[in-house]
Amino acid sequence: MKRKFSIFLMLFGLIFLITLYSPFSSQAGETSENEVKAAYLFNFAKFVEWPERAFASKTSPIVLCILGDDPFGEALASLEMKKIKGRSITVSRANNKEQVKPCHMLYVSDSEKKELSDVLSKSDNKPCLTVSSIDNFASKGGMIGFVRKGKNIRFEVNLDKIKRVELSVSSRLLNLAQIVKE
Repeated sequence: MKRKFSIFLMLFGLIFLITLYSPFSSQAGETSENEVKAAYLFNFAKFVEWPERAFASKTSPIVLCILGDDPFGEALASLEMKKIKGRSITVSRANNKEQVKPCHMLYVSDSEKKELSDVLSKSDNKPCLTVSSIDNFASKGGMIGFVRKGKNIRFEVNLDKIKRVELSVSSRLLNLAQIVKE
């Protein structure tokens, strides 16, 4: 019971901090679903460790690629002004899988559902964190999948897939996730 309560408190705290300190606020003062997801992307980058070989140098940026229709709009613009562990964040957009440049995080838009297995196979064995809102993304071979639970956005993590590509995820992030298998 204490563990569940601790997890609840950590989850509540993370969501509270995301909404309170998030640079993603709309003009009306409400946070949209995609702004929340953009804040999650930022936090995923904070709580994931990439192997040294994933970067050209100690100051190379963390590259976030958006594949397909960009649901985030301006919500990601403020990410490019932030730093994580001394690295800036660069956002790259690609309309199709052939245009995707090497990246550290790949957000696969819903518009790419039909190409999902091909997209995921191209990211196999690369230290690239794959994230999406596509239904059952993590159990289909992705790494982090957004899921809607009532009015809330949660996420599922395919820990086996993450470990296979030598990424390391903080236990603080994993405590907030639902772990799934392929």
